[in-house]
Amino acid sequence: MHPYAIINFHELTPAALCDVITSKFHQPIEHTAEEIMAWFNLERQDDPSAPATADLQQLLFAKMQTEFTQLLRKETSIIFPVIRNAAIHNKGQKSLQPAVYDSIQQSFQKIILLLQKLRQVTGNYLLQGHWSAAYKICISDMYSLEQLLQQWIYVEQNILYPAVLPANTIVIRQEEIINTVSID
Repeated sequence: MHPYAIINFHELTPAALCDVITSKFHQPIEHTAEEIMAWFNLERQDDPSAPATADLQQLLFAKMQTEFTQLLRKETSIIFPVIRNAAIHNKGQKSLQPAVYDSIQQSFQKIILLLQKLRQVTGNYLLQGHWSAAYKICISDMYSLEQLLQQWIYVEQNILYPAVLPANTIVIRQEEIINTVSID
């Protein structure tokens, strides 16, 4: 497949979606997050151009990174193998229990809430001329990561999980609960 080919996620089987999600979302999300944390951990203290909110950004980002890293690990080690196995052995049967999806949904909601808070404390990722090049790259990477996370969540909420959940499972949309979730 050409690296810039458009993927129609709706055409993929759940097992194939797991593979695409791992390569197109999981790996880039982890890599970008590592780059961002490297700036916070290695360069932040020596960068006088970074705003005072950088410490809060680091705290929120670290909390969000913990949340999505746990979910990525759960998907990679538990959920995706179940989906792939069901595709092989239970042709056409739904493979995921609603309680599993509820847990995933809670993680998605926390990630979305943290993204909103990060967007607030970064001033919507608008770059300032007096910032260092390294901090500008960090902020740009945060914006790129937000886009990846939103795409990942969208594909899973709207395509993957509905395809593997039993019929009549109630799927709550993020807009319906966005104000009821706490990041604690």
